[in-house]
Amino acid sequence: MKMRVGTGSALIVILIVIGFLAVYIGYKRFEMINSVQMLQSKQVSNLNQPVKIKFGIWETKTDIEFWTKKVREYSDIKPNVTVQVEMIPDNSGQYLKVRLAVSDLPDVFYLKATHLPTYQSSLQPLDKLNATSRNRYPAELDGEILGLPLVSFTEYVYYHPSIFQEVGVEVPQTLSEFMSVLEKIKSHGKYIPIAIGGKDDWTFYPFMEFGPPMLKGDENYLSNISNMKEPFGEGSAFEEAANILKKIGDNQLAGSDALGIGFDQATQLFQYNQAAMIAIGQWYYSDHISKVGTDKDLDAFALPWRASREERLQAVTIPDQYMAINKNSQNTEEATAFLEWVFSPTVYQSYILNSQNSSTLTDVSSSPAFFNKVNNKHPFEPFMYDGISQKFAIIKKAAHYDEKKMAQEIFAGASVEDIQKRMNENWSKALQSIDIHIPTLFDK
Repeated sequence: MKMRVGTGSALIVILIVIGFLAVYIGYKRFEMINSVQMLQSKQVSNLNQPVKIKFGIWETKTDIEFWTKKVREYSDIKPNVTVQVEMIPDNSGQYLKVRLAVSDLPDVFYLKATHLPTYQSSLQPLDKLNATSRNRYPAELDGEILGLPLVSFTEYVYYHPSIFQEVGVEVPQTLSEFMSVLEKIKSHGKYIPIAIGGKDDWTFYPFMEFGPPMLKGDENYLSNISNMKEPFGEGSAFEEAANILKKIGDNQLAGSDALGIGFDQATQLFQYNQAAMIAIGQWYYSDHISKVGTDKDLDAFALPWRASREERLQAVTIPDQYMAINKNSQNTEEATAFLEWVFSPTVYQSYILNSQNSSTLTDVSSSPAFFNKVNNKHPFEPFMYDGISQKFAIIKKAAHYDEKKMAQEIFAGASVEDIQKRMNENWSKALQSIDIHIPTLFDK
């Protein structure tokens, strides 16, 4: 049978078109598969790219030694991730402020509660993290969780029972008794009553940071003085705490050269039984054991910021070492994953046992034997100090309020009256400059 010429030509054209279409479809399929493979290869490549996370922690020997070793375990889990433990030489915030100014904050780092507002705009929100849901004291600013405290601890006065026995003094129960014990130890002539490393101004914090709120009995002291035009002056809690510190300095109850030595030297005086007492947080215990090797001649009590034994005996208890993430980091996802790992039950349990602090997690307990014994022997109620106040942080900066530097001045002999006058003037001007409505309230 013969095919008509027109029909044959059309068939040939159709076959050619089908052929080209098949080739095109095959090519596009190959191109698509190749693109997917390249994307997958790129993703795998990115996952395996070396990543370095900077973990900024304070200059505390116990933490530095623990985390320097511990982060190696994280690299075992994630071989492409290296965590560099970076020492922050002070916890007053000055060093990090310099880093903040040049946009060079660590990826993950410790912050004090009072410093969170300063770094707020540079912090990654942590609201959706598993670690956040398990933390008792997450720091919230303007509706966002920006910091998770690694520890909670109580403030103590550590002392040597052997020295107390030799001098013939007992654990003081009131502020006047505390001052009397200092005087008696000095009169004994053999020991420094209380070791203070005044060259490092932060060592005055038990007296001038925590003293005023304790004397006032106000856990929200920072927020409340932010609503006062002149929170300092005659009859104020600040004045009372300042006069206590001035008396210690003027009477050389911390030795003749307290302003000439730093924190490390002060702890050495205590560890070698040259000083009878040292006022410092719960976190000090592990450092003491690492140096002395035993707590046989060690005990502690709450600094009694009360006028009579009938009043409540309390001790400042605070969450601290707030873990924060730099939102401008190039590795925020890895930094977040690392923070979750730090707060994972196994890792966190080993840390909290090593630090001898109290746990901030609902599913990890801590029961340090030494402090259980101390708290049973010298019972007190916790004073849950709130160190986070955005308004206070604004006013403090504008008024140039630095309680630790002022403490150093007072200890060196400066007039408490003059300092309070200066601070009230600065405070009032700061309030006016930031245009906050302040009622007429006085801290008396």
